[in-house]
Amino acid sequence: MFFHKKNRYELDMNTANNALQNILSTCNQPVNTIPFDKLVLRKKINAASYNRLIVATTVIFVLTFLSPLIIVPLSEFNGKVFAPAPAELTLDYVENNVLSLKFTGDNILYDEAFMETLSGEIIEPLSVDSARGVISFPFLTEEANIYVPVSGGETIHLLFTPDNVTGMTQ
Repeated sequence: MFFHKKNRYELDMNTANNALQNILSTCNQPVNTIPFDKLVLRKKINAASYNRLIVATTVIFVLTFLSPLIIVPLSEFNGKVFAPAPAELTLDYVENNVLSLKFTGDNILYDEAFMETLSGEIIEPLSVDSARGVISFPFLTEEANIYVPVSGGETIHLLFTPDNVTGMTQ
């Protein structure tokens, strides 16, 4: 298959069989009992299986050395595609003495969010809209900590300071 001669010589099977028998009788060897065409066919079958084995070995060899190039980028790609989006505060605004916080990201536990004042008082949200990602708290005149848990044990911690806030009605 890979190393073929350019010039192929053809020989009649009967002539080849007679030549083989003459060579064996000249060398005082026993006469060949297997027909010459069977010997040629056996050689072709052995050569074909050998060529298939060479091709299969080459393919396995190439795949073995190329597999790290294929596996590493796929694992990085899967990690990026299936990883949850990080939780982020995208918008905060005050309207009618209500502080609204808009979050984006995956695995945010909106119902477990709370505000804690400096005196230790826990204030639950006024409203939670997990579909829009909005949590609303009462607007305080004192400093407070806002905690928004994210699944996996993480928590978004915001420090609320009411100084220099625009949009507050007085």
